[in-house]
Amino acid sequence: MSSHWSLVMFTLLVQSAVGSVWCTGAALFLSGSQFAFFQYGWHSLSALLMGLAGLGASIGHLGRPKVCFYAIRNLRCSWLSREIASTGAFAGVLAVMVLVCARSGALNSWVVFTGSVVGGWVLYAMARAYRLRTVPSWNHAGTPLDFLGSALLLGGLQFMLVLNMLTVVQSANHDASGADVFRNIAFIAVLVGFMLKLLAVSVNPSEGANSAGLFKTSQPVMQGCGSALCAVSMLSSGSTGFQSVLLSLAAVSLVAGEIVQRVRFYNTYHRVGL
Repeated sequence: MSSHWSLVMFTLLVQSAVGSVWCTGAALFLSGSQFAFFQYGWHSLSALLMGLAGLGASIGHLGRPKVCFYAIRNLRCSWLSREIASTGAFAGVLAVMVLVCARSGALNSWVVFTGSVVGGWVLYAMARAYRLRTVPSWNHAGTPLDFLGSALLLGGLQFMLVLNMLTVVQSANHDASGADVFRNIAFIAVLVGFMLKLLAVSVNPSEGANSAGLFKTSQPVMQGCGSALCAVSMLSSGSTGFQSVLLSLAAVSLVAGEIVQRVRFYNTYHRVGL
């Protein structure tokens, strides 16, 4: 398992960045206006940092990191090459989002839409790279459902944490109704992501054979507690300090659950045939 930790970090960090961009797009659609830099420039910047960190982590899985550029040479027939190339393109779009927002003081819908579409393609390519016919434990509908759930859950969490940070330092200047809309978007993403994670487990044909006892139940318990803490933090919006503590505890529970699930995912690897 030690050789797969870089892949655990790569998948979770990139999926978090994708989900965060989706939350930004949903907020832009619902608000019907452009975003000031101190509101959504920071969300874009946090997504960019997550994407770049994920790319950096992926290099650690290569036997020879210095020749990592060879990994994208086979775009015509390799989903692994497409995954890496699309992740790089996604990071590029995120960089454009940050630059546009920093220079103009606003973030228009076309840039966010492009980032959302490219992010969706990243998740699709990532899922296809793992759905190998020679690895039955990965080649099922649960894999893309799980990746989509992780993107929404982690992206919503990231969006909520950045929003809370801006509120604490009083940089966001959200009005009360606007802040509620943004928190609702983030919480809905977390809740839907959690439900998709549960659904992914139910359609995984190898789940019963490869998981048992406390290790099997730890992920839904931790992520259920994390989702509940997110809900409580929304109800305690009048106390910024208490809300920050609750969100920190929620982040620990949700991220720990994701790591447990992803470790289980890689531990089910078993190749059959050629």
